[in-house]
Amino acid sequence: MGQAFLVEVVITTILMGVIMALGDDSNGLPRGPLAPLLIGLLVAVIGSSMGPLTGFAMNPARDFGPKLMTFFAGWGEIAFTGGRDIPYFLVPIFAPILGACLGAAGYRALIARHLPSADPVENEKNAPAVRGKVQASS
Repeated sequence: MGQAFLVEVVITTILMGVIMALGDDSNGLPRGPLAPLLIGLLVAVIGSSMGPLTGFAMNPARDFGPKLMTFFAGWGEIAFTGGRDIPYFLVPIFAPILGACLGAAGYRALIARHLPSADPVENEKNAPAVRGKVQASS
């Protein structure tokens, strides 16, 4: 159960870090209709590479909703435990939340703070050279 928790944390951390990068206006990545396509491709890559290990929940609703429906459909407790004595259904609930927090914090601490600001007025104040030309200091 500990390895499954770690796998879910890692894949959700990667997913959240890339989503933060695609949504950040100051990193120069393409915007508009490409962002959802790139996120979808990332989910497909994560699913094909790590999916066989845990089923890649990456979102508590994606895993808990079907389990809840299966429970109400008459399967009983086996819908949550998978026939084991461990409460595995807790892994896809808490691991993605922790992974998303780590991914967002990691992006902000390791990447976003080193990017130039998206505000052009602030960039002009902080950078004396723009496109090869030196601006006069005030």
